[in-house]
Parts: sequence; C-alpha cells; structure tokens
Amino acid sequence: MRARHRLQGAFRWVIGGLGAVTACAGVWVLFTTDHDARSAFLLTLALVLMLIAWFGGRIELEGFEILGAKARVRDVVKTRLELAKASKTGQNADSAALQRQAAVLQELVGLYGLYQHVRSVEPPGPGRTAALDEIAMRMRLAGAQAEFEAAEVIGWYNDGTDPLRVIALNLMLANEGYRDFLAVLKTIDAPHSLFEQFYGLLLAEAMVPDLDPLHRRLLADAITRARRKRRFKRDAPLMRVSQELLDRLGQPP
Repeated sequence: MRARHRLQGAFRWVIGGLGAVTACAGVWVLFTTDHDARSAFLLTLALVLMLIAWFGGRIELEGFEILGAKARVRDVVKTRLELAKASKTGQNADSAALQRQAAVLQELVGLYGLYQHVRSVEPPGPGRTAALDEIAMRMRLAGAQAEFEAAEVIGWYNDGTDPLRVIALNLMLANEGYRDFLAVLKTIDAPHSLFEQFYGLLLAEAMVPDLDPLHRRLLADAITRARRKRRFKRDAPLMRVSQELLDRLGQPP
C-alpha cells in the first residue's frame, strides 16, 4: 500500500512538472510567435495537467465533460446570491426574485448530477426511463418557482451537455416564454439521447398551435427524418408521439 502511495506521489510530481513545462512553452509561444491557437492549446493542456497533479484521484475522467457546464451554473448561483445581498443595501430592487433564482439554480444543479448519475449507473430499460421521467418532472417543478431570461435558458440548451439540454427542454415545457423552435429542431434531428429526443417531441407538441406554415413544414420534415433511423423505429413511445405529431401537422404516415 505504501509503495502504491509512493508511486502515485511520484506520478503526480511528474505530471506537475510536465504541466509547468507546458505552461512555460505556451507563454513562450504566446509572446514570441503569432500562433495564438497553439499557445491557447498549450496553456489549456498545462492547466489540465496541473489539476491532475494537484487533485490526483479526486478528478474523475467524466468530470472534464461537464466541468465547464457545472462551473457556469455555480457561477450563476454565486452571482444571484451576491446581487441579492447587494440589494439589501439599496443597490438592487428585486432581492427576493434573485434569491428565488439562486435557490432554483441550486436545485437544478442537484438534478443535473442526479440525472447524470442515473444514466451512468442504471441499465437501459423501463426502470431507468421511469426514474429519468421523475427527475424531468422535478426539473419542471423547480423551474416554475422562479423566472429567468429566455436567452439564459436557451444558452443552457446550447451549452451542449446532456443534462443541461434536458433541463432546458423541461423548463421550456414548463414556461412558454422560454421556448425556442430551433432547439426543438436540433433535439429531433441530432439528440444526445433518445430520452432527450422524446422530450423534444413533447415540446414540439406543446408548440404546434403557435407555429406558422414554415415552422410546421420544417418540424414535419425533421420528424420524418428521425423516423427513418433504426434506433428511433425500435422505440415505441417515440414512434407513437411522432406519429401523433405528424397527424396534427397534416402529414401522412
């Protein structure tokens, strides 16, 4: 065991040294050449190496996929709390609203992690789908407790990670003011998961009454393309909801 700890310590020193060397190289490239992109790459690589050296086994590989998104959500929570605190001294008139937003964001961060955990450890099947549906319902309930800017919610979707996209879609379902037709098309055409695609269809279903002829045609085309894919065809709920949507849009089976 001690030998293993010594090896881990030596490994972290080596990684830290590589990180320092890479950082120096990045700074040198930045100030002595015109290759800004190469410098940015080297500095980013140096940061990753030094984080690994500093935190060791506490950094999980999957964390790099979501670190940026989580940090942004937490930064927003911190900003809301700071603004709410400032409002008490007369600098902001809506302290209660800001505190509600911060509380909702904190709850959504928890649901973000729960969604990801269930998808990573539960085997595919009705049990996992039921759990994810319950989490999605809690996202909608949480989102109804505070008002956000539509551009902010759309930004969560465009961030691209699976949990944030699902959060944004469910907030769009809960609040008409957040809805974005382009997000619907992207979710149907290029979903990160079949679960996300199902909620994209539910959002499309809710938006149908307000769509103009162009949007109706584009939606029907996207659904038709999705229905041709093998994975989609094997999912009975997706086939059912998509056919119901095509019927409402006046498209043949």
